[in-house]
Amino acid sequence: MDSHQQRFVEDALDLLNELDDGLMQLEANPQATSPLEQVFRTMHTIKGGANMFGFDLIGELTHQLETLYDLVRQGKTQITDGLISITLHAFDKVRDLLKEKEVEKINSSEELRDHLKIAANFLKNVEATSTVDVLSPASGKIQKDEVVTFFVRVEPGISMTADGTHPLVFIIKDLEALGTARTFFYGKDNGDVAHWDIFLSTTSAQSEIESYFIFVEGECQVTYKRLSAGNLFESDDFRTFIEVFADVPCDVSSLDEFVSKFSAVIVNSDTTEYDEEPISKKKAFNDTYIKVSKRKIDDLLNWISELIILQAQLVNATSHINSAAITDVAEQLEMITNRLRDTSLEIGLVPIETLVTKFKRLVRDLSKTLNKKVNFLSEGSETELDKDVIELMAEPMIHIIRNSIDHGIETPEERKAAGKSEFGTVKLKAFNSSSYVNIVISDDGKGIDKAIVLKKAIEKGIVQAENVLSDEEILNLIFHSGLSTASKLSEVSGRGVGMDVVKQKINELRGYVAIESTPGKGTSIHIKLPLSRSIVEGLLVKVDETRYVVPLNVIDRIDRLSYDVLDREHQVNKSVVVNEELLQVFSMRQKFHGDTTAPKTTDIISITVNGVKRGIAVDRIEGKMQTVMKPLGDAYKQQDFIAGSTILGDGTLALVLDPSRLFQLHWN
Repeated sequence: MDSHQQRFVEDALDLLNELDDGLMQLEANPQATSPLEQVFRTMHTIKGGANMFGFDLIGELTHQLETLYDLVRQGKTQITDGLISITLHAFDKVRDLLKEKEVEKINSSEELRDHLKIAANFLKNVEATSTVDVLSPASGKIQKDEVVTFFVRVEPGISMTADGTHPLVFIIKDLEALGTARTFFYGKDNGDVAHWDIFLSTTSAQSEIESYFIFVEGECQVTYKRLSAGNLFESDDFRTFIEVFADVPCDVSSLDEFVSKFSAVIVNSDTTEYDEEPISKKKAFNDTYIKVSKRKIDDLLNWISELIILQAQLVNATSHINSAAITDVAEQLEMITNRLRDTSLEIGLVPIETLVTKFKRLVRDLSKTLNKKVNFLSEGSETELDKDVIELMAEPMIHIIRNSIDHGIETPEERKAAGKSEFGTVKLKAFNSSSYVNIVISDDGKGIDKAIVLKKAIEKGIVQAENVLSDEEILNLIFHSGLSTASKLSEVSGRGVGMDVVKQKINELRGYVAIESTPGKGTSIHIKLPLSRSIVEGLLVKVDETRYVVPLNVIDRIDRLSYDVLDREHQVNKSVVVNEELLQVFSMRQKFHGDTTAPKTTDIISITVNGVKRGIAVDRIEGKMQTVMKPLGDAYKQQDFIAGSTILGDGTLALVLDPSRLFQLHWN
């Protein structure tokens, strides 16, 4: 697969997500024109790119489906569940094959040919039953007075292929098929293409014309000019006049004067109702967005991480040198490094919206499988998260939504009997708080029966019958491997796998998960994930000779007390009066460094984790710092409360604490 084909695959996968979103909107509101136009344009763009880069079978399949939706646009057929389904299933297969990145396999796929036959038969049935020939304005067909004449100049940045053809020829032919067109070709002295000039009268908007070049934006420059409302080709004088450009290229700057000679002869058109659009150009490189390899972004973040470590070492070195000039340079470098860090982290962030379309599809397909009626809502989908984190969290979140629909949402009959709407709701809400992204997935189903969960856990030997568990502890049992409350196995759930994977993935990402459930009202699962996986603002502390870093975002306040308040009962966890309030405090020294000489004072860091306020007692605070997270070796693999390590300015190592995990594992 060459670089152009690789780019097509990447762009096509993004377009397929847009297509899914448009189809979901169209299924919810079959009469809506905006999603219909979105679906049609997206298919047309995929078809053009597929034909250009040698994905012939995808181009043929897309053309068949595009024709079906064009009939919908013309009012000759309607959006049906069957049409949506065959479209989704066909492009699901296209997506799967594109991910394998094997052109020959794609072009010889029997499964794609099967989908092509299904689409062709569907089209044949639609055409056989269609009796509409002339449509009124209400039917949605674009009328003659909405025809517009454009001038388009295409200047390629790529050369002809070895067989004497040019990749852009496919796009030029597609543009000509949009209406009445006259194309002029101008070659270079070496036989290659200088540019094409195209006069085109069409009902398509300029945005649709521009969409044809989405796959080759970096390979050509395209100039667009809206000449006039109406079909200029209806004028014999116009057709005769433009032939002068057969040998001499059109001067773009003189087009306004050129068109004014013929605009008066346009039939059934009032050009004064239209605002002339200025000439616009799609340049070889977009000024707003550029595509960058993920590998390059990862390399950039790695080097910035190293820069932060070096900057910390510089600050440490300058503290031993009495030089105002060097200190000033170190401070300036720190400011620039901080800004560079923040900007680089934003580069790798993508909106959670990229997952929303996938979840809509999941809810649609699963609700049909289970004969349930379920709506999917999203809020805060513009919230951004590290791309790697989003990819790692996709599967766990699918598990949660599957369980919400299978275990949580009742059948329409059960919901009616309970006084609810027959349509259940699954909602995804995302928002930022400090350096964390919060994702809440909730449903309005029957909730989790804690008695059943506890009974199953006892039967499996996960807990003892005599154990007394809080509601929170019982709910957390659903994350235990092998525990399922399903009464029977199904393709959807019931095998006791899934929720343990959710917990495992979230732990790996240094995140937290909490469950709330009310019988008869529904369940809510709250996931909290760090915005960045590599760089964290932290508080450097010391216990004995070991340094730790506590993430700054969870810290409420710091108090210094006499060490005697911790030493009275020689317990790891104890209640201490801090700022005139009783605080449960965990002593790092007494847990991990108990056999060394204790200091006279202790610093108590008040922390709020998952809504619970507790304290961590350390020997002393050494200051605030930027922490570059480094992975731990096998020796610390079982120490879940240590999230990673970092190299300090003096070259020594510090361990990054995960306060939530620390309390979970070592709180007595």
